[in-house]
Amino acid sequence: MTKDEALKLALEALESIEWHGAGSCWVLDDEKVESAEAALREAVAQPEERNFCPRCGKRTADPTTIHTCTPPKENK
Repeated sequence: MTKDEALKLALEALESIEWHGAGSCWVLDDEKVESAEAALREAVAQPEERNFCPRCGKRTADPTTIHTCTPPKENK
């Protein structure tokens, strides 16, 4: 699940919360809240995508390829 999908689920869970003044309590959909919590935990645990060189900022077209300005060390 992507971070955007997790955020959408969390927003839906928050929007489902209602205030019932007569009973002076908040009413929420437990299933939506639990689903959103699990999705957010999963999204936060995902590693950050890094397709740029931290030195020069050059980005690569392929997110699996990382450009680097540091030349490889020579074996002596």
